[in-house]
Amino acid sequence: MAGYDAETGKPIYGDARIAQAMRRLVQTRGDLVMRRHLRCELPDLIDTPHNAAQRVLFQAAVATAIHEYEQRVELEEVRLVAPASPSEPEAAKRVADGENRLEVLAVSRETGRPISLIEVVK
Repeated sequence: MAGYDAETGKPIYGDARIAQAMRRLVQTRGDLVMRRHLRCELPDLIDTPHNAAQRVLFQAAVATAIHEYEQRVELEEVRLVAPASPSEPEAAKRVADGENRLEVLAVSRETGRPISLIEVVK
């Protein structure tokens, strides 16, 4: 089944469509018209303190949403990665802004191929 790329409007198929659906899912708070049941708690957690306990809650929110709403994948891993070296001026700014990188690794149940999603989360 085909879908449309959210940025270009061109048709997308297969694993690219699944990755786009996962990206949209982790960014939504239940505000999609006609799909209000789709929701991930991650947007509600963004402005909370970034400590070890919160990082676990971030990962759990993403894993729960994907497990509940995206049956086309088998979830392998969810990681929240802080910028590498906070000593660099640009990395220090990203840390101060609370920017992290969300990495989701899954396997497509349709094709058996790995799907990775990398999103910057602030």
